[in-house]
Amino acid sequence: MKILQLANKATFPPDGGTLAVLSLAKGYIKNGHRVFLLNIETHKHINKPELIEPEYHNKITIQGVKVNTRISVIELLFNFFFSGKPYIAQRFFSTSYSEKLTAILQSENVDLVQIEGLYMLQYIYTIKKHFSKKIIYRPHNMEYKIWQKNAKETNSLIKKIYFNSIAKRLKRLEQTLLNSYDFIIPISPVDAQHYNALGNKKPLHIAPFGVDFKKIPNSQTNKNQQNLLFIGALDWIPNQNGLIWFINKCWNKILETETKTELLIAGRNAPPEFINFIQNKPGVKYIGEINHVYDFMINNGPLIVPLFSGSGLRVKIIEAMALKKSIISTSTGAEGIPYTDYKNIIIANTEDEFVKGVKYLIQNKNNQEEIGKNAFHLAVKQYDYEKIAHNVLNFIK
Repeated sequence: MKILQLANKATFPPDGGTLAVLSLAKGYIKNGHRVFLLNIETHKHINKPELIEPEYHNKITIQGVKVNTRISVIELLFNFFFSGKPYIAQRFFSTSYSEKLTAILQSENVDLVQIEGLYMLQYIYTIKKHFSKKIIYRPHNMEYKIWQKNAKETNSLIKKIYFNSIAKRLKRLEQTLLNSYDFIIPISPVDAQHYNALGNKKPLHIAPFGVDFKKIPNSQTNKNQQNLLFIGALDWIPNQNGLIWFINKCWNKILETETKTELLIAGRNAPPEFINFIQNKPGVKYIGEINHVYDFMINNGPLIVPLFSGSGLRVKIIEAMALKKSIISTSTGAEGIPYTDYKNIIIANTEDEFVKGVKYLIQNKNNQEEIGKNAFHLAVKQYDYEKIAHNVLNFIK
């Protein structure tokens, strides 16, 4: 079977979205199928097919269409005042991409189309015009809910008005395109509930992010269990807000007793003002973009996920579990994961809970390792990429 995947991000640099797309593509290949990935190349993401492991080279075709998704203030303002559509989504709708998609559907013998995320679901009418077989929609999160929470968290009146406008427009887009697909495979149980509540009538199956455990390096012992880690896209507002909250509310309380502990923050595209905020705090080190994520996580201590808005599944949490890492996360950050608090993850939603959780792990290295091992066992059971792809294919039969 030939599966066509449509994505709004190219393959490099890897982040949660690109990894989620590629993990399922590789899972399909491991189940004996071919994949054609047509994605959008932007100023932030480009294709580097040579970085795909050699074992997949003969089974995956990657093509990109360059689209200018840079935010234009003039276009944004025009959209805000004269359009009811979400500008954040419109940036990814391109005539050139639609033409390339049409050409592939007409020339390739495609058996199945999988649409990755709401922004690409905008191409559903182009697909249906040239394709009569099965169409899967795979939402990575509930976009409008993220912006609703961003609006609640900001203290800026202008941002609050604009974020609420984005949320309303994205929800309207979700509702307009709802049930235009044949199957829906959300990435988490919570998102599945949201889609059914929104009015989804199509067959639904949960398909989380998957890990290739054969590629996970051995992590029996951390080299430095004292350091805390954060890793994630630093141009994403929920990540920024969560880190600012953690540093302002929790960090000094942790340093009162854990004077040798450092907070290492890794991620790309951090705004200059955010870097300045980080660098002015004692014990906080801004690492920036890193090339070897697994090495970075293995060689240090617990991972923190102070996330208060978002949906879907946190890829970095699943990867950290696969690496036997102990993790301290808000319930929002761990949403969709069948965890047991203080067994395979620590859940912290207040500053006191975060401080308590961090000190528990830093002061008890054996407990830190035990929670990491339990997290690994949970990940093996729930997040094997081959099994996830196999279950999706069985679901659509």
